[in-house]
Amino acid sequence: MQNSKVFKNSNLPYLELRYIKEISQCEKMHLHEELTITALKEGSLNITFNDSFKILNPNEIAIINSNIIHNATLNSKSVKDGYVLYIDKNYLKSLNLGISLDYIFLKDDKKSFINLCEILLAEDVSLLEKEELFVEFCLSTFSFKENIEEVEKNSLSIKIKNYLDENFLEDIILEDISKEFNISVVHLIRVFKKEFGLAIHSYIINKKVHRAKELLNSKLPIIEVALQSGFFDQSHLNRSFKRVFQLTPKEFQKNIFS
Repeated sequence: MQNSKVFKNSNLPYLELRYIKEISQCEKMHLHEELTITALKEGSLNITFNDSFKILNPNEIAIINSNIIHNATLNSKSVKDGYVLYIDKNYLKSLNLGISLDYIFLKDDKKSFINLCEILLAEDVSLLEKEELFVEFCLSTFSFKENIEEVEKNSLSIKIKNYLDENFLEDIILEDISKEFNISVVHLIRVFKKEFGLAIHSYIINKKVHRAKELLNSKLPIIEVALQSGFFDQSHLNRSFKRVFQLTPKEFQKNIFS
């Protein structure tokens, strides 16, 4: 990975991610307007607040509320692979998670945050998948309660599925779908996954893979199949296709026409 990298997209204006390979001292006390989440892979940091400090170790995350004055200094000689996610607090409030968002520190994340960061930085992952994984991370990190009526869930989930079946080749994001059905993004994710057992982006990938399988029967070049079935490139198709069918598109096509 590069020495530094930033993920920022105008379609997801409420989040920004920064990756730094070699972490240096940040001795000056400062604050952020956004809620920030920090993690690192190697070494440890001292995070100092006005009247206390915490040590951030690998596999832990520091959640610092907006406008909390703090700094970060090295607690070991080498501190590497740092991730800082900035989240608009108003966006979190809009999810109606039923939380105060007054966190200062939370430990033991079991690498789920770093996994999210690596997916956000990946160039071969769709914006929809990034958005959905981000929201799911928020749901698992910031506890909340939400009741879903069974009758509503069943009818709504089928409508969502039909919408995805018609639009899976389009460059859609969760907000597009939630607006279509006049529901929140949180409600959308929970209703669909509860009914079908799949995340929305996984369902779409599955649809694209089966679309590619149909196109492979026509002797189209695999790169053309990849593009016509909504994948970034041939390697993206290869990975997704093999996960579903246990063989590559080339192997599949070769077996058909051998």
